[in-house]
Amino acid sequence: MAIPTLTSYDTSTKNDLFKPGLRKLFDSTDREKLVFYPQMVNDLRTKQYIEDDRQIASFELPGTIMEGANTPLQSPAFGGSKTYTQQRMGTGFRVTDAMKRFNLYNLTNRWTKALARVQYEGKDVEIHRMFNTPAGSAGVCGTGFDGITLASASHTGLDPGTAGDYDNLLSAALSTSALESGWYYFKTLKDDMGVLASAIPNLLWYEPTLHFTANEIFRSVGKAHELSNTINVLKTELGVSLFPNSRISATTAWGLMAKNDPNFDINVLTSVDPYVDTKDAPDNTFDTVVISQQYFDYGYGDARLYYQGNV
Repeated sequence: MAIPTLTSYDTSTKNDLFKPGLRKLFDSTDREKLVFYPQMVNDLRTKQYIEDDRQIASFELPGTIMEGANTPLQSPAFGGSKTYTQQRMGTGFRVTDAMKRFNLYNLTNRWTKALARVQYEGKDVEIHRMFNTPAGSAGVCGTGFDGITLASASHTGLDPGTAGDYDNLLSAALSTSALESGWYYFKTLKDDMGVLASAIPNLLWYEPTLHFTANEIFRSVGKAHELSNTINVLKTELGVSLFPNSRISATTAWGLMAKNDPNFDINVLTSVDPYVDTKDAPDNTFDTVVISQQYFDYGYGDARLYYQGNV
């Protein structure tokens, strides 16, 4: 990431910062931080630089046993692993000695405060790369336990056959019928051994372009966008919170999550929140360097409680 520098202050064109009389300095970047990722992930803390998750599964369903036959024995199944390695993210700025001594508008403190905001928002943008390229997330945050990208029609389980496989990529525009498909996906979801493991989605996220479509679907008395007297059963059968996520880039993108389920496995692991260090520049200028850094990593192991409606 490029680091902005102020090693040479041009007093011939910007000397009004050294004089009284300015009513204000307008800065559109001087605002509260905007962070959306905690609503999409398990936001976890760690003290370790590297952490590994390992996939296991217990047993298939039992069958009937003929009289006199031995009880068949099963072995637990062992799958893939997911490694989280802390990433360092940082930026900073350099301020000249003259700027420190003579500017009248507390700019050094203003810019130091801004470092924390851009750090939090930079983390938010980085994590959302996983959701903005769900079918290509391998190049962003690696793959899950099964070696497959976050949203895919070919996720695999651990049972000897294909009963534990699943398809969490619909590729359909947000609509009543597409949401019904999502409801069915969670209602008939299987675990790694192909055993029914129904889940309840609690979050519908989407790019803000779809906000009014989502509200029309869920707030209509009758079935949305139909000239009929069919009741709107989605209001009760799919009781999700609506989340217009402004970090999502594609205007067609939406999805469902069972984020409240204890097996939801999309994670952010943070070891160090953004911190700021101020020190003298490593030369003879008396300039000051202000640097901010943080450590975190993100990804997923099991993606079955995430349903990509469209990209």
